[in-house]
Amino acid sequence: METNITHATEEYLRNEIKQKDERIQQLEQSHQRVVERDFKTAAALNAMSTSLHEWTMENLENGNITEEQAVELSEIGVFELTKEVEAEVTVTYYLTIEVPAGEDAESIINDIDFEAITYDMNHVTNVSASVDNIDI
Repeated sequence: METNITHATEEYLRNEIKQKDERIQQLEQSHQRVVERDFKTAAALNAMSTSLHEWTMENLENGNITEEQAVELSEIGVFELTKEVEAEVTVTYYLTIEVPAGEDAESIINDIDFEAITYDMNHVTNVSASVDNIDI
């Protein structure tokens, strides 16, 4: 049905706008329900995968399942056959640094980010490390 907008009444146009606004609201509500459902589904799948991963690793370590079975379960559950282990590691660094005139070695050393093992290549010419202690 074709409507000639120039001859449409104000009431007709208001009604059309109201219908369009209601339809937009319906679509937004529908979209919100779908998004919520998708998040719930993703959370449930993630929980299932995590649970299967924990069960698989425990039973693999106890010898209740074979490595081949664990691999098959990891493919089904979409997880890696790995486990997270926290370890405290003590490391000693031995540095050879070139100290420019007017600077001190401590300021150069304090600029080294030992956590990321990054350093200024202009000042540090050699870095070696040895692991002194590992506590698991």
